Amino acid sequence: MLSEKAAGLAARVGPRIRAIRLRVRVRIPGLGRLRFGLLNLSLAQRFLLVGLAVVVVGGASVAWVLGQLIETSAINRTTSVTALYVESFVAPELQSLTTGSTLTKPEINSLQNLLANTGVRQRVVAFKIWSTNGKILYSPTTQLIGRTFPMTGDRGRAAQGAVTGDISNLSDPENVYERQHWSHLLEIYMPVRASRSSLIIAVAELYQLPNELEDEVNHDRLMAWGFVAAAALLAYLALAWVVRQGNRKIISQDSDLRARLRETSALLDQNAELHDRLRRAAARTTTLNELERRRIGSDLHDGPSQSLAFAMLRLDSVGGGDGETGQTGEELRTVRAALDDALREMRTIAAGLRSPELEAATPAEIVGRAVADHERLSGTRTTVDVAGIPADAPLATKIALYRILSEALSNAARHGRGAGVEVRVTDSGDGYLMAQVSDKGPGFDVRRSRNAGHLGLAGIRERAELLGGRLDLESQVGAGTRVRVYLPLSEATGESDE
Repeated sequence: MLSEKAAGLAARVGPRIRAIRLRVRVRIPGLGRLRFGLLNLSLAQRFLLVGLAVVVVGGASVAWVLGQLIETSAINRTTSVTALYVESFVAPELQSLTTGSTLTKPEINSLQNLLANTGVRQRVVAFKIWSTNGKILYSPTTQLIGRTFPMTGDRGRAAQGAVTGDISNLSDPENVYERQHWSHLLEIYMPVRASRSSLIIAVAELYQLPNELEDEVNHDRLMAWGFVAAAALLAYLALAWVVRQGNRKIISQDSDLRARLRETSALLDQNAELHDRLRRAAARTTTLNELERRRIGSDLHDGPSQSLAFAMLRLDSVGGGDGETGQTGEELRTVRAALDDALREMRTIAAGLRSPELEAATPAEIVGRAVADHERLSGTRTTVDVAGIPADAPLATKIALYRILSEALSNAARHGRGAGVEVRVTDSGDGYLMAQVSDKGPGFDVRRSRNAGHLGLAGIRERAELLGGRLDLESQVGAGTRVRVYLPLSEATGESDE
């Protein structure tokens, strides 16, 4: 009965709520500004606003459920008490129904006098007697006696043995008499059984004034709503306190984090600037070192080498040429051979120190010069691939490229036995020039070589890293070696250091 009333109430109220919502949508032109204002609230404020909505909706839902439970409990209690009390008066008057299907005139008169002459009047204002098949056996309205109605709902359940009750608006057709005197009543259905038997012989429909029941329900409902409101308020205040404390902590941590981020950003900027300065200094150092090597080579060639050559000429003139004999001639020949070896070695050192002019050369030309010098000195053939090589590069990168290729090719000739030497130089696509020298020699263990003090590889790594590049070394015993170097294609930015 309660669920049917709730469904009916929802059916009546639902369209009205939708219409109200429609009117609200139409009549609030500033709703967009309201939403924008909500987005401008802090996270804690939005959380508290949402929490308030949740607490209000949740509290209202709990209060409504408690109100329904209170009403249902009060109705069930009143129904049980009234049914138990009235049964003692009504049941004895209906025992003839165990053998018959109608009430006699004396029994009807006795039922009419029941409300006037007994204490039933204090609880019941009217009642009907139904047969189990839906026929009215007694009613205050004599025109209803003998009429049949469906045994559905609470009346049908009472015919099955249940005691039921609910507040009725007296809209059913059999409530003609009751509608004339009251607007609503507590309607109770109770089964009437035969004496000393569980056989249901009739159904009694009782009507009780709901005033006392409604006052009790309203009182209990208000108390329950008060408790729910107080609990919801306390819960929201506790939530607000926790959120406020958490928000303070978050704000403090956010401020500290932002300060640390600013410090980190400043350190990163400073680190980037220092790194840029280091690259510029390394580039200048590379260029200056190359110029210094060239000057030293020229000085060796033009200074000591010329002096040694002049000394050898003087020895020839003093000693009288190759026809010298005796101990003095032998010593002179020994001195002349030593001077000749020193002169050749000095010229070789001077040639190694003096690199070709690289400033105007393209990277491809530099690769060609390095490979040509290597082939002339080692007598080995080298495969060259310069597909995709850029047209130009910074001077420091070109100097490093020439020196690194020379050293890597020399290592391939000495340690790789000159087997299958290949040179590949190209643009790596990420702002670096990739230079690779590989061979098919015996290879070595890379992990051991890191601690073996190989000066050639250490020099290659140092040249690359000074300019902001890197060295990748791959080698396995019996599988050859691959030296891959990445050199920057752009000069370091920023103000130059004077």
